[in-house]
Amino acid sequence: MKTFIFFTTLLCIIVAVSAKPKSCWSGGWIVNVVDDIDSKELIQVHCKSKDDDIGMKSIGFGQSVDWKFCENIFSPSTLYFCHVYKGSQEQVFDVFNDKIKQTCREKDQKKDYWACTWLIRPDGIYIRDRSQGGETDKKMHEWK
Repeated sequence: MKTFIFFTTLLCIIVAVSAKPKSCWSGGWIVNVVDDIDSKELIQVHCKSKDDDIGMKSIGFGQSVDWKFCENIFSPSTLYFCHVYKGSQEQVFDVFNDKIKQTCREKDQKKDYWACTWLIRPDGIYIRDRSQGGETDKKMHEWK
């Protein structure tokens, strides 16, 4: 009988966690992919994970593609990637995984999430490195 009560309680907890899509145990994450190229040309950004397709977006200088999500609870396997097009150049890269989140890890004190920011620039793609307490833009990818 105790085993039945334990498993029933565990099942109820799992269902309750699954039923709260806006709530995350860790506060959740937001990813920003920002057009930091001062030109009139739009860039195209298509981001997705295995389960979520953010869609193809066209953004101009100073604009961004942003989305919020909760990490997988039972394993550090959450992965988002983006395909960015700038004229005839392009790049595909991970914007969030277990390793990248260590670089992004800065909690917004006014909001209940962690932020990960990517900057699209003329010479490549940068991540805003918050791992050392400040903010440093670190080049991660060249254009192809």
